[in-house]
Amino acid sequence: MSASTSPPDLPIAGVIPFSATDWPGHLTITAFTQGCPLTCYYCHNPALQQVGPGVKFPWSLLEQRRGLIDALVISGGEPTMHPGLGSFIATVHSRGYPVGLHTSGYRPKAIATLLASENTRPDWVGLDVKCLPGSSSEVGLTPRAAAGSWQSLELLTDADVPLQVRTTVWPGSVLEAELPLLQQRVASYGHHLVVQQARGVDANGRYQVA
Repeated sequence: MSASTSPPDLPIAGVIPFSATDWPGHLTITAFTQGCPLTCYYCHNPALQQVGPGVKFPWSLLEQRRGLIDALVISGGEPTMHPGLGSFIATVHSRGYPVGLHTSGYRPKAIATLLASENTRPDWVGLDVKCLPGSSSEVGLTPRAAAGSWQSLELLTDADVPLQVRTTVWPGSVLEAELPLLQQRVASYGHHLVVQQARGVDANGRYQVA
């Protein structure tokens, strides 16, 4: 594969050449993939839900930033919907960089495939757990997608992949009431739940559902 081209089947929406927020404790290049099959009410990147032509990942940036950044983060969108994700991670690893992955974990089979090889295994994962399994409709998910996140959490925990487990809360959401239970369930896997506030509240502090 040429250093100037992106691996196939991984459409890139854009790249941030320097980020201090996408992997705690690391300075990263962050690549955003196009496409997301989820319809979360609070989504702040709806423009990434569709897959278009995309752009080529600037592989030369990895060399240009060597010594300035620690790792590369793949965000989205939802990266695990793309079959080229594993080859992309393996290529970044071959360039000497750790890889962080942002995902909802909705496809546990995709997570399991990544974990099957050291080359494709992410070095850190930011896992978005949207809700408790019985509350999927309250956040715009299917029951299968919600259950998939918990299955992925189990897979990643069993594989000892460093994790940041997080959820997003907005005023009036079911998560406001269920947050203690969600925290307890995440803690049962040995993780602390990071709580994020959704963007886009109205003048009264209530979230505006798209």
